[in-house]
Amino acid sequence: MTASTHTEPLVKVTDLAVNLPTGRRSSVDAVTQVSLEIHPGEKVGIIGESGSGKSVTGRAVAGLLPTSPRVKIQGSILVDGEEMVGAPAEAWRQVRTHKVGMIFQDPLTYLNPVMRVGRQVEESIAPRRWKNRDPQVRTQALEFLELAGFPDPPSVARRYPHELSGGMRQRVLIAIAIAKCPRLLIADEPTTALDATVQKRVLETLHNTVEETGTSLILISHDIGVVASMTERIYVMYRGRVVESGTTHQILTAPEHPYTQALLRSVRSLSEPDVELYSIPLELRRQLAMEEAV
Repeated sequence: MTASTHTEPLVKVTDLAVNLPTGRRSSVDAVTQVSLEIHPGEKVGIIGESGSGKSVTGRAVAGLLPTSPRVKIQGSILVDGEEMVGAPAEAWRQVRTHKVGMIFQDPLTYLNPVMRVGRQVEESIAPRRWKNRDPQVRTQALEFLELAGFPDPPSVARRYPHELSGGMRQRVLIAIAIAKCPRLLIADEPTTALDATVQKRVLETLHNTVEETGTSLILISHDIGVVASMTERIYVMYRGRVVESGTTHQILTAPEHPYTQALLRSVRSLSEPDVELYSIPLELRRQLAMEEAV
């Protein structure tokens, strides 16, 4: 079901610009003049090649960019009508606690290796009550693990992250993210490191979870097929900018921007003959860079 565009956006980003340090005296404009909207219950994709600014945009919306004074963020990020650019750390914590959850690419980086999985889900549900081993919180944790696709939640809850497969760890991250009942879930390349079979299972879990909970979704990926199967609208990013946006059907069947057209040509199909892989021509990149500089 497509969210109504007549409702107020849950998240509205306007002219977002992010400058990140790359050395002691150098920096780079990772994102420039990015504007996008996500409405309640809507599933939106952000696609583009590596380095296009997808993840930086997602982390900016979640307030997870580095807090160094050298990180400069300009523009506007409205979350449920509240301006978050320049907001204090406590305000961002409240947003991440109640409104925005995030699923990262590498589960082992974000799971505590010395804490059982069930306890980590409990901590996400009730940060101030989980240490008391509240039976109600424990029951809720098992329910979220079941919602994340585990047929035997008690068994999984007793394990440590290293005892789980990559796909299981990714589903644990989904459980932790949805345990806070966020209104928006940001999934940043959630299946990149998984094989095709596990990837399909994780995506089905993610799809079923957002459908059952009514949560909005931002799916960030360079895999156009993944985004096409999961979203209603797509934003295409190149060199830190949104170069095209539209419904998923429009972007896939009638792309207007030369970069989007070239990006879609780069997608290979198993049914196509074994020919030389297409890459975006250097001439096109130069042309786009010149247009951007004008």
